[in-house]
Amino acid sequence: MDQIDTLDIKARREAAQIFRNFLNGKITNDDFENQMPTTHDRAIDAIWDTAWLFYDDFKTHHLKGRYAMPSDQKRACIRWILFLHSSLEYKWPDLYLPGWDPSLRIKKSFWQRIFSLDALPTDKAKAFLCSGHYAVWPFISVIDYKSALSNPTLLSGRSRPLP
Repeated sequence: MDQIDTLDIKARREAAQIFRNFLNGKITNDDFENQMPTTHDRAIDAIWDTAWLFYDDFKTHHLKGRYAMPSDQKRACIRWILFLHSSLEYKWPDLYLPGWDPSLRIKKSFWQRIFSLDALPTDKAKAFLCSGHYAVWPFISVIDYKSALSNPTLLSGRSRPLP
């Protein structure tokens, strides 16, 4: 049974800024982990959960130099920030590391062996992927994604009032 999202606009804005600071190398991975907003908003949990894949949690570092994020991953993270600035519900089913393509996790990969992660059962991966258009995760649909792109809050010179 899927959880119902508890939309927390204030926590999402805070999370978006923290995530931006992390991506831009302004804060360390430790700061990022420690600053996660306390909330029941599933989108924040899903994004923080997946962001763990992008840094070394054994060393304190910024996402610069050898720890710099590849541009394709950074583009995906920018989409996640766009979602955090939306007022859309997070409609995906619960899944560990949801931003790591489930179709790539059916067979145990090198990274899964390194991190002692089990392969994802095929039926669970399929159910997750059938829930929406995965290419625009954490958005559930291309329509929602395009709507958020056409109505940005960060570049428009306006922001929505906090509740």
